[in-house]
Amino acid sequence: MGGIEMSKWQSKAVGATLALGLVVMAGLPVQAESVAYVDQGKDSILVKVKHGKNADKIAAKLGAENEKQLGKSDWHQFKVPAGKLSFWLDKLARDGDVEAAEVDQEVSILTTTPNDPNLSSQWYLNKIQAPQAWDFTQGSSMRKIAIIDTGVDVDHPDLIGKVLTGYDFVNGDTNADDDQGHGTAVAGVAAAYGNNGIGTSGVDWNAKILPVKVLNASGSGALSTIINGIYYAADQDAHVINLSLAGGGYSSAMQAAINYAYNSGAIIVASADGYSNPSYPAGYANVVGVTATSSTDVPSINASYIDIGAPGSNITTTRMGGGLATYSGASFSAAIVSGVMALGWSCNLSYSNATVQNRVLTQIDPITGAAFGRVNAYKTVNGF
Repeated sequence: MGGIEMSKWQSKAVGATLALGLVVMAGLPVQAESVAYVDQGKDSILVKVKHGKNADKIAAKLGAENEKQLGKSDWHQFKVPAGKLSFWLDKLARDGDVEAAEVDQEVSILTTTPNDPNLSSQWYLNKIQAPQAWDFTQGSSMRKIAIIDTGVDVDHPDLIGKVLTGYDFVNGDTNADDDQGHGTAVAGVAAAYGNNGIGTSGVDWNAKILPVKVLNASGSGALSTIINGIYYAADQDAHVINLSLAGGGYSSAMQAAINYAYNSGAIIVASADGYSNPSYPAGYANVVGVTATSSTDVPSINASYIDIGAPGSNITTTRMGGGLATYSGASFSAAIVSGVMALGWSCNLSYSNATVQNRVLTQIDPITGAAFGRVNAYKTVNGF
């Protein structure tokens, strides 16, 4: 693939890890984002038990509690007495029935108020040549984009009718409505209705949206919750999985979930957090890492773990509760790429995820000095 560091896409043989998993929404309404660490998850550890072993019995033997399984994997969330994580990590590492253990940590963003909508600022659609692409295809209702985020406003006029029944992993029910706003904004960038006489246009007008709520009203979520959201999206046959999340270190449990989704046929797209060192989930294998680009194609990050750039400033999109707002951040760059992935896939529904992903990553506009390029919807669909 042009501009991709191939080692990122190869399988990684990783032994037992004691890593912090940090999750935060990437991209904020126009103003710069700041990160506040949340003192939660201090009694929660992600544990990979040896295949075939009973996690409940292992937890009971150690004096912990098996809170939940992560998807259908061998990873589980163990609850342990608070304040003794080092003790428990060491204890788990010594147990012959345990392969790996990681802290289940979280972070949150300090949100700001979005600016007033400005429809003339939809410069980014012209930048990626979306109008020319729409002459070929406006997308397909047979493609499904999972928005793993704060939920989605199912009643927004630009989204109503295309949002499927999803799942709320925060509250444990099927009402994945948005109570923060970030997920609704991301969903609108990727797949709001177009040519309907109201609001704004998403990149793919016809793709369905699968809302997977993993972040609470403050924009915070535990790593274990995001992991379960990925497994869920894959099991619901999502074609594109959007992760507008960033922060923290490598997690074997998260990589396992991503591999599961990719091997199930999904394309996983994630925003980068603005730093040159690998951020996750953008830095994982089998993930398309996206950085924000300016109107003159200057990338926020020029690093080896970035696979593609997309516009990330003054993005007009759907606002929770109705209407529009203008946002900035790599969250919305990732959403643009997710929309282009679905749009390109609509050209031939029989294409594999690898074929579509390679098409989008190679049919690009070059960025000076970067090994990756900026996404181009027209080049993606033309002749595909």
